[in-house]
Amino acid sequence: MIREQFEATYKLLSKHLNDVDEEKATFQPDNANNNIKWQLGHIILLNDYLIFENINDKNALEQSAANYFLWGTSPQDFDGNEPSFESLKLLLKDQFDKIFNTLEEQLKKDRNEPIILKDLDLNMKTFAESIHFSILHTSRHFGQIVLLKSMIDNVK
Repeated sequence: MIREQFEATYKLLSKHLNDVDEEKATFQPDNANNNIKWQLGHIILLNDYLIFENINDKNALEQSAANYFLWGTSPQDFDGNEPSFESLKLLLKDQFDKIFNTLEEQLKKDRNEPIILKDLDLNMKTFAESIHFSILHTSRHFGQIVLLKSMIDNVK
């Protein structure tokens, strides 16, 4: 069932991003904390961490993308060295393929370090636990993308 949830979520997310270009992705409405580009980068970064923990033998949260898309960052942290929106869309597709091809194997593994989210009273010691959380997290930020897209369409 988890595989189907990822498939549906990533397909819907990709569909909603199809008509979004760099200009629309980087537009930040006055009453919003971030933009579509940040939301997408955040989904990709956190799913790399929640599902795989390490990317290229390095902790996902220590990758350069963390400087732009980790908790507590915002589009104000963009300095021209962050990935383009088009490259993020490609990364999303690659990430989905990787998730789809390795999900069963990842679900059986323990994390090197547990993820502790005190405010949610979560202690995720296995990938099965953090992978379940990643679906919730992805859906939450997908909803933010849909909301931002609607706000931008009403402004422009």
